[in-house]
Amino acid sequence: MWLLKISKHLLLLDYEDLFITRVSTTNDDVRVVKKVENFEISVENRAAPSSGFKQFVWRLAAAIIVMTTLLVLLLVFAAAPKIRAEQQEPFVEKPQKYKWPAPSESIQKKFDRAALTTDNAACSEIGGNILKKGGNAIEASIATMFCLGVVNPQSSGLGGGFLMTYYDKKSGNCYSIDARETAPAASTRDMFLNDSDGSKYGFRAAGTPGELAGYWHVFKKFSSGNVTWSELVEPSVVLARDGHPVSKFLATVMKVKERHFRLFPSVKHWLNPVTNATYQEGDILKRPKLAKTLETIANSSDPNQLFYHGEWAKIMAKEFKEGGGLITEKDLANYKVREYVNSNSNEHFRGSLIMCGGPPPSSFGVTQLIVSVMSKLFPEGHTGDIYNDPSVLHKYIEAMKFAYAQRTLLGDHDYVKEALELSKNLTTPEYTQWVIDRMTDKAQDSKDYGGIAQYQAPDHGTSHVSVLDQYGNGVSSTTTINRWFGAAVESTELGILWNDEMDDFSTPGMENGFGFAPSATNYISPGKRPMSSMSPLVIFDRISGNVRMVAGGSGGSKIISALANSIVRSLIFNTSIKQAIDAPMVHNQFTPDITQLDDNFPADFKKILEVEHLQKFRNTTGFEGVIQGIDVKPDGIYACGDYRRKTQQIPTGF
Repeated sequence: MWLLKISKHLLLLDYEDLFITRVSTTNDDVRVVKKVENFEISVENRAAPSSGFKQFVWRLAAAIIVMTTLLVLLLVFAAAPKIRAEQQEPFVEKPQKYKWPAPSESIQKKFDRAALTTDNAACSEIGGNILKKGGNAIEASIATMFCLGVVNPQSSGLGGGFLMTYYDKKSGNCYSIDARETAPAASTRDMFLNDSDGSKYGFRAAGTPGELAGYWHVFKKFSSGNVTWSELVEPSVVLARDGHPVSKFLATVMKVKERHFRLFPSVKHWLNPVTNATYQEGDILKRPKLAKTLETIANSSDPNQLFYHGEWAKIMAKEFKEGGGLITEKDLANYKVREYVNSNSNEHFRGSLIMCGGPPPSSFGVTQLIVSVMSKLFPEGHTGDIYNDPSVLHKYIEAMKFAYAQRTLLGDHDYVKEALELSKNLTTPEYTQWVIDRMTDKAQDSKDYGGIAQYQAPDHGTSHVSVLDQYGNGVSSTTTINRWFGAAVESTELGILWNDEMDDFSTPGMENGFGFAPSATNYISPGKRPMSSMSPLVIFDRISGNVRMVAGGSGGSKIISALANSIVRSLIFNTSIKQAIDAPMVHNQFTPDITQLDDNFPADFKKILEVEHLQKFRNTTGFEGVIQGIDVKPDGIYACGDYRRKTQQIPTGF
């Protein structure tokens, strides 16, 4: 109808219609000017006729031309949103048959050039400021992890270690940095036999820390030159000296650990001297000894020498000896960061994308296998729906079982020859197909998944940072002191909380709560690094060289399942990174072969999985995987943290 109206107005030279900007005539010209949004179309004719009938004919011709132009424009504008939508891969919410949880309060932010997300907003801001100064992803991650050691003391710090995956766009190389803790030279395979608490609490539980050695290693090799070492440390000095608000999560953990704060003299100061109780959410927590230590590190020309070979090595060795621990000056002096280049990657899982990570003790090989299997089952252009089709989630659970079954065979590759070969084998297209060929529509007997009836010791508290810088580099780094507050002891001189990584090893003859034997590949040996669920990874495009995703997580054995779940949902099923991270937890670590679910998982969806696919479930234990993800879409960089870590988390970038 409105086209007829426009035609009428054109014929009558009526230009008051909404779509007509102006119609002008001169002695030798008739010009009709049409403006749609910001486009201007003119139809003109020289030597316009002057007679009435000829004018009418001329006007009719002009009207037809303009109407034709309008129709073409309408078709173009109607198609444009579809074209843009296809180019930008929008996050289309499909109608859902099942009642999934509402979106969490976590914050997803969009950036144009760089992004950083981690477990604490204060640390995200510190890392973001480094990026804004021209620093790169390596430098931003170092500054962020220094901060996490202050505000997330329950999970990370200088007394622990980390695993990092770094993608360098300029060279196209993917580097794996292993700064994991090592067993002291005096440690033995059976040292915790019939003494499970000995591996968890006290100085004997600590492995030789690699955190600071790892920071210094990557700074010396990969720094941009735009920021100084001291600039990476100084913000954390201020936080430790002036204090920071206790988060809800930290307050909860401190209450859980109150017994240990009262039991071990070196950590009694974690009780509030005013109330003689643990600090509450919002209380200001100061760490003056750690602030002094960090300040010395910031001003040091060689902090690695100071910590592992100098005066501090003597101080730490003395304290460990007095506390009954095993770490000596020689253990500290012998510590070495391990670096690998393009050691582990899956180059076949989806088009031209490459997924890269590290060799054991990283569990990257396990995590990528879950993603690879799901990607092969649901290639680009698939119609699968992980939210409305229980058979899709059944396949995901089965993929988890096959992958976790292989984890029982992994360990530090310097001590377990077959571990490195197995980890690489897990990344091959043949192995992905091997898993798919053995999957059925029903859950199977445990013996059919390729693992053995043994278990890996569970790892625990960690923090994670994901960074994509303005230069196109990506860093995914997971830092840990293992269980909450590590071994619950710290250096009285330096204010450093010590890890309890010796608990990440297995001990002969000590079965877990489900009756499975411990993993022989993960027994204690001097200098050995315990197996970990940490799986920091970067996904990039081999053709363009651009990063597609940077992701990693914290949360012990659930890191693998939570990380795979986030990647599968966002990359394969095209949800937003927030929706993928928000999705209810689904975790099966093969030992035991029973799947844990969040309480808010749809009951009717679960029932179908039980009845039609014979899956077995139980409620979650409450200790969840916590993901930090960066997802690069054609229209921008999206970053989001995980609501399950009860701290304020705000991604930063520009």
